[in-house]
Amino acid sequence: MTEVTICLCTYKRAQLLDTLESIEAQQLPDGVTLSLSIADNDAAGSGGAIVDAFKKQSRIPIHYEVQPEKNISVARNTTVRNASGDWLVFIDDDEIAQPDWIAQLLDCATRFDADVVLGSVQIDYPEHSPQWIVDGDLFKKHTAPTGTEVTVGSTCNALVRRSRLPHPSAPFDLQYGITGGGDTHFFNRIHKGGGKIVTCREAVVSETVEDNRLNTDYLKRKATRIGETYAVIFFSSLPPMQRIGHCLRAALQAAVAGLLALLTSPFGKARSFRYVMMMMANWGKVRFFFNTPPVEIYK
Repeated sequence: MTEVTICLCTYKRAQLLDTLESIEAQQLPDGVTLSLSIADNDAAGSGGAIVDAFKKQSRIPIHYEVQPEKNISVARNTTVRNASGDWLVFIDDDEIAQPDWIAQLLDCATRFDADVVLGSVQIDYPEHSPQWIVDGDLFKKHTAPTGTEVTVGSTCNALVRRSRLPHPSAPFDLQYGITGGGDTHFFNRIHKGGGKIVTCREAVVSETVEDNRLNTDYLKRKATRIGETYAVIFFSSLPPMQRIGHCLRAALQAAVAGLLALLTSPFGKARSFRYVMMMMANWGKVRFFFNTPPVEIYK
């Protein structure tokens, strides 16, 4: 038998029950069992009632623990520490998994002899979303063709071979717990340790964008943090002259993207704001080189 533990962090999410019910509805291959490891990052344990209600009608073994320290890395490490499976699967608490989600992840791992499989995320926008965000599909998460080898990833939809974890019980670096970027760092460490990471477009979860993210401020902060994280991972170990070169290149790319945002603004915000996000991502790289305090996403 192969046990798969789903690692799920939650924080004051009313959609948690929908996520759990989509996990309950999984159509598993023969010889595969599921377990759930849930970390509630709300000190008040607001998700406890939802989990208790779900337990009464679920066949899945569940370990639920309140992790009061508001730090996404601590919460993720808690789910890993309490997991019992040979494979770990990460999903966000506002996502809905397709019925064949787990089966597709496992099949892809077998076909490509992979240690990590990154699934795809379908983005849904609330009806009241600003039209320019919808038209630009600015929250879209790109997934390369199935079987593509990559060096980084996200925990929003991922299968991980337990034996490939960078640390058996604390694989997520706590310094990213408020800023975000810890999952990118986590997967890159697996890659550097010899792990094979591939993509799988057929393993699908859906996510509805939260209201408090449907604005320019969040999109710019998120883009900036992506640039900062990229720089930390790929530029930290470079010699000084190479770092200077990358800094100058990022500054130039930020300037070019800003100019393109200005030039395309007459054609609508959906088009021009994509260049704004490119500008902010490159600005995030520049911030890294000047040791600027990182943007905090998980406040």
